[in-house]
Amino acid sequence: MIYKIAFASSDGENVNVHFGQADRFYIAELDTEKEDYELTGSVEVSPSCHGGQHELSGFEKAVKALDGVSAVVAQRAGPGAVKFIEENGIKVYQIPLTIEQALCLLLEEKQWEVDKWRSHLKN
Repeated sequence: MIYKIAFASSDGENVNVHFGQADRFYIAELDTEKEDYELTGSVEVSPSCHGGQHELSGFEKAVKALDGVSAVVAQRAGPGAVKFIEENGIKVYQIPLTIEQALCLLLEEKQWEVDKWRSHLKN
């Protein structure tokens, strides 16, 4: 299976951004059969957190922009954001490591089996 994962990152290398403050998510495709991954691009979004104030419409826009993603990895995500994202079928992880380390951790722990990620097959 191929799963798409979005990473909140300011530089494409480190998971170093709070979900609500992210203006870009880097996308990786995780191949669970080969236990390998590939970074495939990025998606721009408008931050949904403004000085501690959150906008539900911002969460909606981010989730819509991340269409087809099975999981989001951020440095932090507030409980309201986590609830909204997970209600939309996307799992949220808070892993403040490099993107590569986070991918290795997800592979090592076989999180797609534990959390029953939605299936997204590569076209």
